[in-house]
Amino acid sequence: MPGRDDQGRFRSDDDRGGRGGGRGGSGRGFASMDPERQREIARMGGRASHGGQGRDYEDDDNYRSRRSSGGNGGNGGGKKKGRSLLFWGFIIVLPAVVFGYLVSSGNPTQQVGKLLNMMKRGMPGGENAFAFDSIYNSVKGNAQHNAYDADVANKFYNLATEFYEYGWGDSFHFGWRARWEGHRQAILNSQNFVAQKLRVMDMDRVLDVGCGIGGPLRGVVRATGANVTGLTINEHQVARAREITRSLTPWMQQRSHFVVQDYLNIKGMEENTYDAAFYMESSLHTEQRQKTFSEVYKLLKPGGRLVAMEYVLLPGWDANNPEHQELMRMHLHGNGCAKTPTIAEDLAQIRGAGFEIIEHFDFMELGKKIYGDDEIPWWGDLQFNWHFHLLPAHPWIRRPLPYILNALAYVGLVPKDVVRAAELMNEGGDGLSGLGKLGVLTPQYYVGAVKPLNAGKKA
Repeated sequence: MPGRDDQGRFRSDDDRGGRGGGRGGSGRGFASMDPERQREIARMGGRASHGGQGRDYEDDDNYRSRRSSGGNGGNGGGKKKGRSLLFWGFIIVLPAVVFGYLVSSGNPTQQVGKLLNMMKRGMPGGENAFAFDSIYNSVKGNAQHNAYDADVANKFYNLATEFYEYGWGDSFHFGWRARWEGHRQAILNSQNFVAQKLRVMDMDRVLDVGCGIGGPLRGVVRATGANVTGLTINEHQVARAREITRSLTPWMQQRSHFVVQDYLNIKGMEENTYDAAFYMESSLHTEQRQKTFSEVYKLLKPGGRLVAMEYVLLPGWDANNPEHQELMRMHLHGNGCAKTPTIAEDLAQIRGAGFEIIEHFDFMELGKKIYGDDEIPWWGDLQFNWHFHLLPAHPWIRRPLPYILNALAYVGLVPKDVVRAAELMNEGGDGLSGLGKLGVLTPQYYVGAVKPLNAGKKA
């Protein structure tokens, strides 16, 4: 029934819900609301009493309006700002995270900054990429250049080391893995295999012949605890290897050492003192493999073990096939290599140095046996693929890079040698992976050998 308010004014029955729930326009009171709405308002403190009088309850529209505008203690404006910051943070951070993953997925030792460093400073040692080209001008197919092998290797690694670390990581060698595994696992598969075959223990003395910047050496140290000395012809590599190792634990530093040596003519190292030695794809830089094996033979104790992961030609190689010839030419030039031997020729050179061969097989075939069709073969990252585990080495990235660098060189922002070196890396990558895809070359033909117990001090 209509009545009067305390000021004598008439009000309708609907208005009577005012103090208990009519304030706002619709006049709908708390009691007339559906149960779910009542519970929502109760959770928001809507029925709190002040001085014995219950609060008025808004209709749906007014209620939402007050919540979003921060009324009655709400925080709608703050929430809007928070959501906005979250959105823009997501937009900015997500591409950076994705790019970081694509650049270094599967191998955290990649150093993108090395590319920027070359763009700014040029090649280590001021190496001239165009002069390097002249060494291979007359090389066709699987032929040998006419320069001294160690000099070629030194020049090549002035050009390649920082590109390799940028695009591949700190271990300059191949490996196989499953499709669901990152590139780092391929590296570990090969290093752990070498560590196993060395059969060394804590603080045993080991040589890494052709050590690069020390990735495989550190891998062997972690796996065995051996005291390993790495040899390389390149001063820049020794400096970088020591720089990386200084950031590691005292335990690792105590067991990881690097020296500049020509592995065709090792000087100043004590003979008959080392327990084992390994080559991780490093003898490819000399046609005279017997000579480097002989140098290492002298340093090993009688009974010392040799583990060699060798570049060799497989039976499918055809010296008269134009495609094979061109891919080999690209590989030799782009990777600073010497003529590649057959399996039989390589084994003969190891025996010629005095070693007894215990076992040998193509380690790169083992991945297929283990994983079948789920294997990513050793050459997979350098050919077109959809797994994007090693983005800087992917053809979509590495092939356009010289064009980008060339544009920057045109306006004087990048040294021209850097452009030519990038082209050289592509040439080597395409040639080598092409040979691998055809099944005519392997980079890791494993040879396990031993220096006879009755061996004299010299081979």
